[in-house]
Parts: sequence; C-alpha cells; structure tokens
Amino acid sequence: MPNGLALAIAVLILALIISYIISMLLSLFLSTAHTPQKELEELVQKMNLKKGDVFADLGCGDGRVLFEVAKRHKDVKCIGYEISPILLMIANLSKFILFPFSKRVHIYAEDFTKADLNDVNVVYINWGKNISKKYKRFLEKLKKIKKVKIITS
Repeated sequence: MPNGLALAIAVLILALIISYIISMLLSLFLSTAHTPQKELEELVQKMNLKKGDVFADLGCGDGRVLFEVAKRHKDVKCIGYEISPILLMIANLSKFILFPFSKRVHIYAEDFTKADLNDVNVVYINWGKNISKKYKRFLEKLKKIKKVKIITS
C-alpha cells in the first residue's frame, strides 16, 4: 500500500489530467480568443471606467484584461468569470501573485449566464464573431434589463 505522500501525488496528477481533458473538451464548444497585448492598453482606455464602477470580464481566460483594468483603475471592482479549469488555475495563480490580498479583484469558476451581475455596469467579452446565439441573447437581455456598457472585441 502506498504511503500518504505517494497517494497525494497520484491524486494531484490525476486531477491535472482530468482538468486538461475537460479543458480540451470545452475548447471544442467554446471559442478561446486572447486579447493581444498591443490592443490591451487601447481597450482599457476605451472602457472609460470611473470611480465606483464594477467591471466584469465574461470568459476571462488567463485574466490579462481583468488584471490590466485592476492595475490601471485602483477604484474599480473587477470580476472575472471562467469555466475552463486550466485557464482558471492560471488566472487564480496570477491573481495570487499580482493582487494577493485585494478584495476588489475576484475570479469565479462559474457560468456567467447564471451569475449575479446586478452590480456590474461595464462588461467585456472577447469572443469575436464566434459568439453563440445563446450568449448573444444573454447579452441583449442584459442590455435591456439594466444600463450596462458591453465592450466586445
């Protein structure tokens, strides 16, 4: 019978393999688009964020846009939603390094269509033209219900 450390390592490796497989399966159904670094600064300026705004990055991936907004706007609450386990681990690790004790930067492992977005007033989504009809309807509904600025790229 293996000792506790060997068992823990085996469980960790198995969890990473399962996360990778789930990520690969999700990538077949969801498009992943990364915002190029050059466009990032321009994008953040385009958002015209003000003190007290709540910014949400829907499908935040590795969190680059989320963290850039948090760096440039110290008085804006930043929320990211991601369901890919691998990207979620990368984003949370980056958050731990860049904003270790910040209460204004949050990353949630949930489907943003089921999330409570009542406080959010600026939304960013980077899916280009590959956005599904389901999510288009969700964004249209979000626009109608409340005054939300939706920024896409």
